[in-house]
Amino acid sequence: MINVEHHSHDTLDVEEIAAFTFETYSTLPIPYKYGNTLEEIRAWLSDPTKCPDFISIAREDEEIRGWAGVYHWTNSMIYQLAWHPLVNPPDIEIGKRLIHDCIEYTESSGRNRMEVFLMEITDEYRDYAATCGEMYTAAGMKRGYEWTFMDADLKNLDFSLRDIPENMHTRSLTEISNDELWPDYDRAFSSGGDRRYTAQSNEQRRENFESFFSREVPIEEEASIVLFDGETIVGFVKIDIHTNSVFVHGIGVVPEYRGQGFAKYVLGTSMMRAAENNHALMKLEVDIENKGAIRLYESLGFKHMKGSISYIWEK
Repeated sequence: MINVEHHSHDTLDVEEIAAFTFETYSTLPIPYKYGNTLEEIRAWLSDPTKCPDFISIAREDEEIRGWAGVYHWTNSMIYQLAWHPLVNPPDIEIGKRLIHDCIEYTESSGRNRMEVFLMEITDEYRDYAATCGEMYTAAGMKRGYEWTFMDADLKNLDFSLRDIPENMHTRSLTEISNDELWPDYDRAFSSGGDRRYTAQSNEQRRENFESFFSREVPIEEEASIVLFDGETIVGFVKIDIHTNSVFVHGIGVVPEYRGQGFAKYVLGTSMMRAAENNHALMKLEVDIENKGAIRLYESLGFKHMKGSISYIWEK
């Protein structure tokens, strides 16, 4: 008989769940892990700023069979940990029950959307991703979208950019507040090829923008730029600094300035400035159906590396 229990950081047996997680990571083909060693997993779960906000654990005869965790992401959304539930050995019914628990928690917290991402997929992980997909759909989640992750070698840039008119200039994103940028960001993405963005409510769009364009995370200030035509915003890009790379967290051009090479100018300029500041690698992700954006990135030297798939529950 399967019994399910609920925990927060304060009530979690870190040693037990860390041992199960490490064993599961060692057994199942999961590419995205919250730690590669037992010590790293234990440290992640012991840190109240990183441990999930809600944890559901399934037991059979006192032994853990699986668990799932979620984070409060915004006022309207919850994210389930990537590749969760962890069920070892895989069992659709146990996974379904854990997901239902997470959905019930999402509703009880006053949120109306829960999303999970299967991160860093390559062909070798597709079969297990399909098994996870069976758990999500059995629990009432729908398949969301698929993205490709792309990398560019900043040490070997090989492209040319158009000249911009004299009335155009760039400014650092640090000089532009989110309130100033938001209307043009929303116009750019509402008419772009990002299916996830266009499917969201206005509240979810703004919440995600505030998260993606947070000024509390380290950003590459010289490479994060806004292009102006006089006082009118034309395009923008935000570059976050990660451990071994920089990451494109939003590149867009407003509709009336498209088709003139300004998106390439903005991102290409950003890449050159990041390279000048000794960053070696730039990463981004893009909807696999956004063919125009993919062509742009390829023209700047980005190459396809991995991918991700999402599943969504909405009230």
